[in-house]
Amino acid sequence: MFGLSVAIKYIVVESLLGWFSPVKVLLVITELEPGGAERNLVKLAIGLAERGKLVTVVTLSSAPSNDLLTQELSKTGISVHHLGCDSIWSLLKAGIKLARIIKQIDPDIIQSFLYHANLLTSICNHRKIPHYIGLRVKDPRVRRYRRLARHQHKWVGIICVSEDVRRHISTYFSKSSGVISTIPNGVDLQQIAQLSAGSWPDDVIKGNSRLVFVGRLDEQKGIDLLIGQIPCLLANNKDRHLYIIGDGPLRNALAKSVAKLPSNKQVHLLGYREDALVLVSQANLFLFPSRWEGMPNAVMEAMALSRPVCSTPVDGIRELLGHNESQIAEPDNWGSAALALLRRSDNELKNIGGENYKRISEKYLAERMINSYLMLYETKHCND
Repeated sequence: MFGLSVAIKYIVVESLLGWFSPVKVLLVITELEPGGAERNLVKLAIGLAERGKLVTVVTLSSAPSNDLLTQELSKTGISVHHLGCDSIWSLLKAGIKLARIIKQIDPDIIQSFLYHANLLTSICNHRKIPHYIGLRVKDPRVRRYRRLARHQHKWVGIICVSEDVRRHISTYFSKSSGVISTIPNGVDLQQIAQLSAGSWPDDVIKGNSRLVFVGRLDEQKGIDLLIGQIPCLLANNKDRHLYIIGDGPLRNALAKSVAKLPSNKQVHLLGYREDALVLVSQANLFLFPSRWEGMPNAVMEAMALSRPVCSTPVDGIRELLGHNESQIAEPDNWGSAALALLRRSDNELKNIGGENYKRISEKYLAERMINSYLMLYETKHCND
């Protein structure tokens, strides 16, 4: 009888310790070069840590050349592991390292983001720890969904960044993949205000009318569509300038195309800039001609700065800009739509920007995003 009561007490104590001990969360992503998905992972990691969770971040790649996000994590005391997987040949070593980290940390929840991290984490989760995958774009590469679907029985759920993405991916995964949820990206209004404060940079010519693009210079972001519309956007207006902020594989080709334009002195290829939001905050119009997305952070940040936007109707855009359809146009009409917005009065554009800010501040805050993830994790942890 005595032995039984001791055993019961032991079980109760162990249960209470498990209940009150901090939830351990392992976040896995492909890389930490500053980008939309990466910035949102950092917001989530810091937000979870501030709420008492033990957070570890793993990237498949080597340490990023721009360590801005890594430094943010380190300042909060979050440990970051870089697996050094920079080619397909190093994938096996990265997988072994990831499996070892999972065993050592023994997390309560694993959350992965982006295709390669979702796939490798699914393969390496031998301990069957509850694993959520994050899908952030409506990817036209269908084979990726098929490869992921082979592992869907190992997941407890899929978290999509928008309703558009959720509807798209639901055809590729069965109920065995767990619950499919939607948690939109979120912006930190205070941080955006701080990063956008300051005067126009001295090293950049300031036009009276300013068009701004921010994004990776690749096919996905529609940079070729933007370049094709430059003659139309800048025609007969020498005071209007276009500022292209970002880097990527098409930069050299982009520079050559711009050099051939009669208006080339009005186009500024600025590369990656830490003061990007300073320029965005003073844009007359934010341009976003992307081909596919999930819920674009660049657009959300422009909206948070009360800027009017001209975007193609990629996924997540109608959720963000559907309150004012004049900001959304098909690729064939995108340049004309941008010009139509630029013909509006300053007050009309200011009102559109104000509507955009209201939309973001009411529905798409970082605090809300973090709490949504937290609720999902804690419900799963308690049920287990």
